[in-house]
Amino acid sequence: MISNPMTQPEHVASKSGLVRHAKRLIQSLSWLSTTSTLASKGGKDFGRRIEASLTEIAQGSGIMRLQLRNRDAAVVMSVSHYEEMLRMKSLCVELIDRVKETEIAEEADEYEALYRRITSPESRRAADDLFSASADSLRSTFQPGKTEAP
Repeated sequence: MISNPMTQPEHVASKSGLVRHAKRLIQSLSWLSTTSTLASKGGKDFGRRIEASLTEIAQGSGIMRLQLRNRDAAVVMSVSHYEEMLRMKSLCVELIDRVKETEIAEEADEYEALYRRITSPESRRAADDLFSASADSLRSTFQPGKTEAP
């Protein structure tokens, strides 16, 4: 199975373009799978014939699992596959930044709405009425709750 890493511009400006770019990049990472599904080679064999092993990686799937003493030790990949993973990392950082900006904007909107409500003339009148209420007025409007005796 030969996989060709995707080459795209590093930075995508528009939000919809960013999502589209992310989807394409994720699709192009189909070569990224669990280690158990990768072609395997022993570490000694890989090391003794490193040039041939690297050619095999470049002409094959672009990725190979190395084993030492019958245990998984490393995953070796082509430079183009590594660069593709770096592009995915960069894209993830950009997506996280966009989400953070959106969340901050939403919180700011909620804060502004609360501030407008608190500073509104109606709120001011209600606070003035509360602090200027007489004891008789408070007594007449009192309603005991579940934890209070009448």
